[in-house]
Amino acid sequence: MEHEQDQDVSLEQRFSEDLRTDRQSHPWRQKYKKGDGLGFKGHRVVLLCLGMLDIALLITALVLGMYCGKAKDFKAVSDSTLAPLILERDFLRNHSDAIKERRTVQVELENQRRARMQLHIQIKQLQTITDSMQSHIQVLRAERSQLESNRTTLEVSCGRCPVGWIFLKTSCYFYSNSPSNAKKNWPDSRADCTSRGGDLLVINNLEEQKAINNNYPKILGTGVQWKMGFWIGLTDRVTNGVWTWVNNATENDTMYWQSGQPNNEESLAGHCVAFGRNIQSWRSWYNRNCENDELNWICEMKPKVAMETTFM
Repeated sequence: MEHEQDQDVSLEQRFSEDLRTDRQSHPWRQKYKKGDGLGFKGHRVVLLCLGMLDIALLITALVLGMYCGKAKDFKAVSDSTLAPLILERDFLRNHSDAIKERRTVQVELENQRRARMQLHIQIKQLQTITDSMQSHIQVLRAERSQLESNRTTLEVSCGRCPVGWIFLKTSCYFYSNSPSNAKKNWPDSRADCTSRGGDLLVINNLEEQKAINNNYPKILGTGVQWKMGFWIGLTDRVTNGVWTWVNNATENDTMYWQSGQPNNEESLAGHCVAFGRNIQSWRSWYNRNCENDELNWICEMKPKVAMETTFM
């Protein structure tokens, strides 16, 4: 009996010691027992973090799902867009030689077009040169004809007329159209003719009128037409309206006057006659102011040896 009591006491002592040991080795249990509450608060923080992590994972999953859906749509669009390009690529691969040959032909064609245009330009240039040469040839032919005519005139009039004069039929004529002879008024022109041994031109008939017109020299210039005429020896200075030659012969024929001549208007009235070349070779006379207007002039003189052919 005592022995059993002793064992019970020993067991109680051991239990008490174990309980003390357990309290010392596990102080957190004491805290829980004391009602501190710190353990529960830690669990709440952990649970809150886990909840937030779950929400973040859910949001991430949703975003990834949306992107995956868009990626599928984009892939479908890309495939539909790339299909023609893939076909074109395959076509180009299969027809690369033909394309290269086509490009080569196009380059050659362009070169041929350029060469053709260059030929057209050269043809136009040659045509211009040809036209210019043709005009020059015509001028040379005209000059040759003039030289041949002058040679014939010189052969016929050799020794009969002074140098610078031309021989026509029975008279020698001088045209003062050279640069060394400045234009003069009618009185000074007559004075020049008399100083050369002749006088201003006297036209006796239609044949002489035509001969003077046909040998009329070229007057260069684009000025007023009347300024390119030549004084002749006809005037009405002595008696107004009575046209008299320098050899005192009276001229009554009106067929030689240009249209509208003689001009008797007071503001334009002239008492001396000039000769102007005309398509109608017999209508070439017009009157100008004797003192104020300056023109070229035509002198006439008899040759040294008279010819058998005369103006009738």
